[in-house]
Amino acid sequence: MAKTTTNFENKLKELEKIALEMEEKNTTLEKGIELFEKGVSVTRECLTTLNQSKGKITVIKKELDQLMEEPYETN
Repeated sequence: MAKTTTNFENKLKELEKIALEMEEKNTTLEKGIELFEKGVSVTRECLTTLNQSKGKITVIKKELDQLMEEPYETN
């Protein structure tokens, strides 16, 4: 999961960099479109990672809920 987190954080930094480049006044239309396309692609990757993480959290929560429902046994 640490690799996924690092990759996700790197993608967010990449998005920030793209946004800053797009805000520059000397960016041409062609360069702006190229940056926009790259931004959309990186955003998709981030959303995929977030959805995968959400799925993992859902599974873990269900497992925890099942554990909490089981009676506590004392010896």
